[in-house]
Amino acid sequence: MPVYLGIDIGGTKIAAALVDESGLVLKSGVRPTEAESGGAQVLQRAIALGQELLHDFDEAIAGVGIGAGGQIDATRGVVVSATDLLPGWAGTEIGPAFAEAFGVPVAVDNDVNALAAGEAKFGAGRGLSTVVFLALGTGVGGALLLDGRVHHGAHWTGGEFGHILLTMDANARRDAGGAQGTLEAYASGSGLVQTWREIAGDDEASITGAEIGADALQDPGGLGAAAIAQTGRYLGFGLVSLANALDPDAIVIGGGLAGLGDLLLDPARAVLRERALPGPAQTSVMFASLGEHASTIGAAALVIPAPKGDL
Repeated sequence: MPVYLGIDIGGTKIAAALVDESGLVLKSGVRPTEAESGGAQVLQRAIALGQELLHDFDEAIAGVGIGAGGQIDATRGVVVSATDLLPGWAGTEIGPAFAEAFGVPVAVDNDVNALAAGEAKFGAGRGLSTVVFLALGTGVGGALLLDGRVHHGAHWTGGEFGHILLTMDANARRDAGGAQGTLEAYASGSGLVQTWREIAGDDEASITGAEIGADALQDPGGLGAAAIAQTGRYLGFGLVSLANALDPDAIVIGGGLAGLGDLLLDPARAVLRERALPGPAQTSVMFASLGEHASTIGAAALVIPAPKGDL
């Protein structure tokens, strides 16, 4: 059975895995990104990690897939732009460097697009045509699958759903990038913390999303549960816009906040049912299913052929 190398390059860590064509992880590894060293060094660290995985592996790989932070020109395998989490990353020629290092077909895409590709081939989106994928974490990442394939858009920003607007209020929150009134400002980890502070009436309180989640489990009537429910409702308004505009087969939720489970999604589903058009109101909202290796399985999925019988 062919084996593929999947690499995920993030702001804090680089993860790699050898993955077979069924999506099974055979071997994995991780190392710090050391992003402050600059794009060229980060790229070399990623290549070296992949080579380490192959050092004691008997089989040759059939391809390499890389999911990376930033806007990616997936045709050329080049970083178009990136945030300060990866300084000097813009302009990095990821695809050509990996092709030279490994001598096999290479595919490169944005990290959230890669996650969505993995869910499309092996997870919650398998067999579906139109899927909205949201990664709720520090920010809100997104991807759009059309006919089972990632839609990149004209400027490689297709699926940036964290930037859809929830409000035009002049006093609306700003997200990490400074944009005002966005889904990311309200349905991210930082948005959850801000909602908790507003409910508690303490804008300076020091608390984390994990602590809010733990409090909600211990006290279903407490501040943590209330903050999660309100964050779910904010998310629901974003889902209404997405469902009405795209009428997808499903909306798949991943990322750290997905760990809050139905405490988060039940309020979101309720808003979707109440406020969306009749058809889109029935859209299935489900959790991503690939687990701890989702990022590297997704990266490998960029070069793994679709399973037989799938779109």
